[in-house]
Amino acid sequence: MPSFKDRARLIYWQLRARTHFNRNDVHGALHRAWAYVHATQLSGDYYEFGVYRGHSLISSWLSYRRCNGRILNSKDLPYERKGSVANFMSHQSMFYGFDSFSGMPENDEGEDTLATGTFMATEQSTRELCAAVGLKAPRLRLVPGFFSDNAHAIGSAPAAIVHLDCDLYLSTRDALNMIGPRLVQGSVLLCDDHDLFRASNDKGQRRALREFLEQSQIELEPWFAYGAASRAYLCHVPNRDGQTAPQ
Repeated sequence: MPSFKDRARLIYWQLRARTHFNRNDVHGALHRAWAYVHATQLSGDYYEFGVYRGHSLISSWLSYRRCNGRILNSKDLPYERKGSVANFMSHQSMFYGFDSFSGMPENDEGEDTLATGTFMATEQSTRELCAAVGLKAPRLRLVPGFFSDNAHAIGSAPAAIVHLDCDLYLSTRDALNMIGPRLVQGSVLLCDDHDLFRASNDKGQRRALREFLEQSQIELEPWFAYGAASRAYLCHVPNRDGQTAPQ
């Protein structure tokens, strides 16, 4: 059962969801990402690597519902809900959350704040918190364990938004290798810990991104910065003929 503090926070988030767009934090980034997904009719699922207590997973769900509801319920849209719009709305996005639920894995990346076992929350408490705002199975799929052991849990639909909140180089590397085949033209990549380790290109998420891009044909277009050390990117993915999709 969520605590009183958690319940109060959830009520506040639901009331504030409509104003998240202009926030320069993870809530604003998630809302902006979902607004973009709906504006461009990018059908796909939401993936989060590094769930912790589920706060950003919940924020993403609330923003999704807000953006989705605007198309479903608004009487003032300048277009009809048919054709490509109807096709887009027919896809109910799944919300995947990957986490060890035992804290940070063993690592030698040299930061006390990322020591083994830190940022630990139980799967059950996270599931209960998500359920309090209506995010639950079958739309929610929490995947416990280390990323490298759970590649089989990646769904078959494209990834509309990927939120990398896993701090470490190895964790980010494994997450990118898992989700890479599901990235499509226009997919959103949110790198929550992009500039940790004093923005070193040889550590953390920057190193993992650099190696991933070297090994794939995917290109990342910088979109915006948010929070203290976070970056958002748009993916440019080659077509089947090997040519990068038009930018």
